Amino acid sequence: MSPDVMTWTLVLLLVAPLQPAADRCGPEARAALDAVTAAAVRGDYAEAARQAATGDAATSGCDTLRLTSWSWHGWNAALAAADRGGTPEALAPVTAAVEAVTALGPPRSPAAYVAALLRAAAAAAQDERDEMRVWLEEARAISTRLALIAAAPAVPLGIDLAEGELWHGVDDYELAEAAFTRALGAAETPAAWRGVARARDRRGNRTGACEAYRRVADALAAQATPGPLAAEARGYLLLCSR
Repeated sequence: MSPDVMTWTLVLLLVAPLQPAADRCGPEARAALDAVTAAAVRGDYAEAARQAATGDAATSGCDTLRLTSWSWHGWNAALAAADRGGTPEALAPVTAAVEAVTALGPPRSPAAYVAALLRAAAAAAQDERDEMRVWLEEARAISTRLALIAAAPAVPLGIDLAEGELWHGVDDYELAEAAFTRALGAAETPAAWRGVARARDRRGNRTGACEAYRRVADALAAQATPGPLAAEARGYLLLCSR
């Protein structure tokens, strides 16, 4: 085999795991995925999880929807586990989700990104910051690699938004604000502005928090279903007039 052929063979082997599987997602599954995305953008993570689970139960053959459902199940379970001290029992649903998504794709795939992110969230629930950082770096590396050939993964969240949520969860509000600000650079969503607002508030920057919550309120004002962030923003903005 010539050196050129060997080189191209190696390239194909490296890139092959990144290629998307055959699309078996019908109109119902795609509608469910759109509903999940809309809920996540407006920061309604509970609704995103509900839409994903409902859509997954109602359809079959759509691996993307199955991955989305497990990702939100695991992400919200990790957040709930943090409130319960990150015990093994509380983290059991996260472990189950990691196992499920790992079976849905090879290394360097969207499924691997979700698995790394869920492991980071599990570490955050236990306040294991060093381990959390390791898994966030792994997730970011996968996200960067995938973005070279397609859109960066955003399930359950894009890497910057997810990193902001996790740093906020372990009370490092400076790193949280930095991550949320990077997320805004990619897309000015209500969820990202809300993250900035919360981080600024915890850092004692009420003026900056008020500005960010105004962005949340403005972005959600025209939404038919504004969700819980609209009420959160309105409540905080009452403090801004004092």
